Amino acid sequence: MRYAKKIKLIFIIILSSLSLNIWAEGIAIDPSTVVVDSQQGLISARYSVQLNNTLEQALNRGIPLVFSLSCDVIQARWYWFDKKVYSSQQDRKLTFNPLTRTYRFYLGPVYVSYDSLSEALQAVGQISNWSLGEPNLLKKNETYQAILQLKLDVSQLPKPFQIDAIANSDWTLTSKQYQWMIKP
Repeated sequence: MRYAKKIKLIFIIILSSLSLNIWAEGIAIDPSTVVVDSQQGLISARYSVQLNNTLEQALNRGIPLVFSLSCDVIQARWYWFDKKVYSSQQDRKLTFNPLTRTYRFYLGPVYVSYDSLSEALQAVGQISNWSLGEPNLLKKNETYQAILQLKLDVSQLPKPFQIDAIANSDWTLTSKQYQWMIKP
């Protein structure tokens, strides 16, 4: 009887540590950091990016991880399908250089080196003054819905890993869509 209680206690501790580990991985936006300047059409935000063991091992073995940041601005119409006013995508690449033991974060042709993975992941999740299109693109007194999402782009992985990503959920890393209304 005494052993059954200890076994139950150990089982509960193991399950709770597994559930905390599952919640710690993924991509989540911090809603308090989202700043939208609808007059100039700029957005700033911060995502928290956490890699699971499979992705971290792949990165440390030299496989580049490309994250895709996408933003859509949609105008609701009652008489037809919603109109996509603006759509943009930005690729953010993260690599590891085993010789220098540094992580590189690429945003287009520009890159920054970091000594730790946590610093590099912070850079991946940081959005600063990203343009939502031309400021005069949005009409005054109209309401628009904006959708922002950050995800791992498995289509840019090497081909053998793309096949593995289809069958293995460890390669899926996606944030929930963050939505807000814009009224210029």
